[in-house]
Amino acid sequence: MHDFGSRGASSQESVALGSLAHLVNFAGTDSMTALVAASRWYHMHKDMPAFSIPAAEHSTMTAWGRDGETAAFANMIEQFGGVGKSFSVVSDSYDLWNAIDNIWGGSLKMM
Repeated sequence: MHDFGSRGASSQESVALGSLAHLVNFAGTDSMTALVAASRWYHMHKDMPAFSIPAAEHSTMTAWGRDGETAAFANMIEQFGGVGKSFSVVSDSYDLWNAIDNIWGGSLKMM
């Protein structure tokens, strides 16, 4: 599980609380606020309490156009995929169920 909770959050305080709660069980976050809070409140200065992963945004997927959605997903796999590697791909830019059923579960299933 990876935390993208700072996107669209109501405040930095809510990001810190929510992201720190996430870090209790998981080590992936895109929240710098959580890292600052962990350092300040829990004195985690020596060890990095979390890490990030390569992640797409809606704008990076829609730049390929609706007809290029499969190619955009395949590009993420080619650039960042591999055994033991994690990355995140926004899949709801156009039609989430089509992406699940026909792209991820169809044409890209064996990639």
